[in-house]
Amino acid sequence: MFHGGASGALIRYFRQGLMQSGITFHKMTHPVAKCGCDCPHCPTYKENIRTPEGRKKCSAGWNTYLGIKLSPEKLRACAGCSLPDAERKTYYLNCAVRKCALINGVAHCAYCTGFPCEELMNVHSLQKINSREAFVGKTGKEISAEDYARFVEPHTGLDRLNKIRLTLNEKEITDYKRFSTKTNFASSDVVKDPPPGLKIIHSLLTTVFVESDISYARLQTLNSKREKILKILWTMGLYGSLEKDHNRLVLDAGTFLSHKIPGTYPKFLALFAELTHRDLHFEIVPLADTGWLTPSGALRKEGWKIGLAFGKSLKGQHTLILFKEYVQKLAGKHGTGAFRVFKKADLSIMTC
Repeated sequence: MFHGGASGALIRYFRQGLMQSGITFHKMTHPVAKCGCDCPHCPTYKENIRTPEGRKKCSAGWNTYLGIKLSPEKLRACAGCSLPDAERKTYYLNCAVRKCALINGVAHCAYCTGFPCEELMNVHSLQKINSREAFVGKTGKEISAEDYARFVEPHTGLDRLNKIRLTLNEKEITDYKRFSTKTNFASSDVVKDPPPGLKIIHSLLTTVFVESDISYARLQTLNSKREKILKILWTMGLYGSLEKDHNRLVLDAGTFLSHKIPGTYPKFLALFAELTHRDLHFEIVPLADTGWLTPSGALRKEGWKIGLAFGKSLKGQHTLILFKEYVQKLAGKHGTGAFRVFKKADLSIMTC
């Protein structure tokens, strides 16, 4: 796997060694998706599901090996993501990797200096799979060579892009355009002699998932994560109750889900894990052994609660109480527009 900074000499060295081993390289002439998927061999490619039999095979295979439950008639014929937006179906337009490749004017990610970026590697569950053995090891599902080639191998994009990358010279690789998370924050100086807790709150709101000099794909990922975590913080501050020791805000499942914050249990856990280094500690607490999760990992409307605690670097209990006071005041003054003020980290309400 080669990063954008690998020297041309190093690439040529590996290419020569592999060719001497009997492996030949050629640029792929059939359509390759931005993320490396092999479009013509995908079971939902437009040429592969023309018949009812083709649809049935794809539906059954995806259900068996990928856990994707779509009836044959619900499968969508795909012409590949490389078509212009005007010719694309809506369900492909929001792919962060696709958008990034289009912004940078590259056929696919192998041509980018940022290859392989985090967004590419995590674009879907099969991206890092590079063999039938790897698939079996990861999923525990036995699969024949024929079914692997039909239902899994077309989606092993990273392996395919790595091989293409070896065929490229330095001049063919494009430096990706840099972006920064857009910021429109109010100054913390609006509060004269603010207590330390307010400075901490302002710093938290103006830095969480904020980065600069990043790819367009990374920008989209961070914008999505930032919007979600700010919505969660807002909901916890507005509706959460302080426990008796005031060390944690807790909120019931129904109230949390009523605010339509998207995500499954595993995705929430992954998001919350990213915030522990910021000393933000979220916890989803089951209230029963079963019944609080659906088979697919979605959270039900009852049977669990969510908690939020601020760690020592955030001054714990003191800042948590101040944070709740801040959110309550914003809601009282600005009503339905309060969340927009919150996202700007406007602390002026605390002078009242």
